[in-house]
Amino acid sequence: MTQSAYERAIDTFQAVLNAPAHEAHGSPAELIRAAGLPASSGYRHTATLEAEGMLRRDAQGCYLPGMSAIRIGLQGFGVGRLAPLVQPILLQLRQNTQLTSFLAMAQDLDLHMGPHSIGRETRGTTLQRSYGFETIPSFNIGEVTEISLRWFEGRVARCTNVALIPVESTATSIAVIGLVLDATRGATDLQTRALRQAYGQIAKEEV
Repeated sequence: MTQSAYERAIDTFQAVLNAPAHEAHGSPAELIRAAGLPASSGYRHTATLEAEGMLRRDAQGCYLPGMSAIRIGLQGFGVGRLAPLVQPILLQLRQNTQLTSFLAMAQDLDLHMGPHSIGRETRGTTLQRSYGFETIPSFNIGEVTEISLRWFEGRVARCTNVALIPVESTATSIAVIGLVLDATRGATDLQTRALRQAYGQIAKEEV
């Protein structure tokens, strides 16, 4: 079936936005290759998405999803108000703990990853787009929970240990701020306090 212009545009949009999730790309050429786009149109698409806030660059010049993309994604889960708060809070959390910090959405047995900031102590841990819970977790807003997340590498089941603090809930999902923990030990008091501080910043902005 022949794709419409609209469908091709959506596919291109998704390809470019998904590319930074897999590895760092410091130039338009690297991003275009990773997205599998032809160079003839890839530069134009990349420039347009960056201009519209769908892409941005970090301090090292590598591409990341932009604020507009983050806002659209969070609005889809009903927590769009978190969009302007996420980046500074995740950055501060990562700086305070040296662990990878993230925002994710919990839905039943699934945890869908959102924006994140890679910490020095856990930079070797590659984040997956989604994880599974063994059982539906019993979350309480503002309370830290340590949990093991399940994911698959081919047919091999893997686990990633995290500490999560729920910050907002809707009828169908729960927004959580989290830290990827060292595989050999649980969350320290400092890391738990940092998560509670992050929650406090979000709760303070609630109207």
